[in-house]
Amino acid sequence: MNILYFASLKESLNISNEEILATPDMTVMELRSLLINQYGERHFPSNILCAVNQVIANNSTQLNNDDEVAFYPPVTGG
Repeated sequence: MNILYFASLKESLNISNEEILATPDMTVMELRSLLINQYGERHFPSNILCAVNQVIANNSTQLNNDDEVAFYPPVTGG
C-alpha cells in the first residue's frame, strides 16, 4: 500500500509517504495500530481522517496492497 501523510501530520512525522505491505484481511484499524506502534499515539488521534483510494474510510474498511491510503488531520476554517 502507498500510505500518504498530509498537513501537520506530514510535518510532525517528517515523511510524506511510505510503502507498507498489507496483511491478509487488514483493516484501517489494524493499519492505524501498526502506525501508532511505529510513530506513537500522539500522531494518530481518534479524529485523524483516513481515505482509501480517495474515498473517506472507516476503521472497518478492508485494505489491499494496491490501495492508496491517506491520513490527514481534520480541516478547520473560519
